[in-house]
Amino acid sequence: MLASGGYAWTIIPVELRNEYLSALEQASVDQDISEFTKFLAKLIRN
Repeated sequence: MLASGGYAWTIIPVELRNEYLSALEQASVDQDISEFTKFLAKLIRN
């Protein structure tokens, strides 16, 4: 989705796997994407 919007491909470093999975689970289970979007925004800014 991000690539189709003109953003570069975003790679999730192995070191951030737990943070990624936690944010993804919260988005899925709690229907709250705020932590997931913060996580992605942090990666895009770097």
